Amino acid sequence: MIKLKKKVLFPVIILIGGIVLASCSKDDDDSVDPNPQRTAFLAMLKTLDWGTDTCFVYGHKIPDVDAATSALSYARLMRELGYTCKAKVSSGTNRESQFIARHFGFALPELKSSVVPETRLILTDHTDYAQCVDGARQAVVLQKIDHHVDGDIADAGIPFVRREMVGSTNTIIYEMYQELGVTIDDEAARVMLAGIISDTRNLSKSTTCAIDTVAWLALTAQLGIPADSAAWINFMMEQTAIDYTGMKDADVLLSDYKDYEIGGHRIGFGSLACKEDDMNAFIDRMLAAAPNVMAQKGRDMLFAKIDNLVANPDPATARTKPYVTAGLYFIYFGEGAKAVAEAIFGPSLREGVVYTSQELSRKQIVPKIKEVLE
Repeated sequence: MIKLKKKVLFPVIILIGGIVLASCSKDDDDSVDPNPQRTAFLAMLKTLDWGTDTCFVYGHKIPDVDAATSALSYARLMRELGYTCKAKVSSGTNRESQFIARHFGFALPELKSSVVPETRLILTDHTDYAQCVDGARQAVVLQKIDHHVDGDIADAGIPFVRREMVGSTNTIIYEMYQELGVTIDDEAARVMLAGIISDTRNLSKSTTCAIDTVAWLALTAQLGIPADSAAWINFMMEQTAIDYTGMKDADVLLSDYKDYEIGGHRIGFGSLACKEDDMNAFIDRMLAAAPNVMAQKGRDMLFAKIDNLVANPDPATARTKPYVTAGLYFIYFGEGAKAVAEAIFGPSLREGVVYTSQELSRKQIVPKIKEVLE
């Protein structure tokens, strides 16, 4: 989705199998703009109220890999186009982000937990104020680059929005580099690839789209990363993401967590994974931690999806992917949470837990919660 104010419009681009189809004239005309999309975008950028200080680019709170890296890659794009932008994170990065940053050799954004009124912001990978850096409501949001359904940071209130339902926010940013003719150097390629591998689980998640594959192929080719190496990187990222060693149960529940405001309800939603053999004990631990987490975050209801990991039956891929997802357990806590969970997934297995054989991401479940509550 692309929305521009001041009547700056983009041409329609049809992407089929990674090939951009465009009409061509038989007559050469030097007066024809060779890249009208770039010209329109640059003209739009000049109309934005950039202020006099640095514009900060933020992903969501409790940033996952895509949130942290999309802030980095988009801030870099804006700098390439002449604007003073810097990526930040509003809370600490998780173990998976720290692993891939070390492996690929790039620095994660520095922590800046709040902003003062009138700070210029660009938001990536989120569209809800509950997930924003503290102070965002009093800031000036110039742009939003996202791959979720629209939240309470309404598209209509922001000068430039690009929102596409693809597997990774970095895929959208990759598209923009291509459309604008901005060179992707190897560092930018590593940053974007990290986000795409993580958010699509190396192109295996149900939310993965054709353009995610196009971006993945281009970036791995540029960096000389063969498919089996990308699979190994994904495996290590997955293992790091579910390594809860030494963490308190409340911190585990918050390790990949987002806040939402839905239908007047304050919702917390964690995303976890656990091996099937350990699932029952893990669910008990998360439910025991839920009251403290809900109080800490000031939520009315708390949910978490827990991907059910089973041994990979395919010997050809088992080395780099020893576990595959077989449905998910959806835990709930708080007044009204049971009714929401059962309306979406059916009767509880026991108090606090429902199950579905579907493989769903958080961004696929949140609209279902909205349907129930709004």
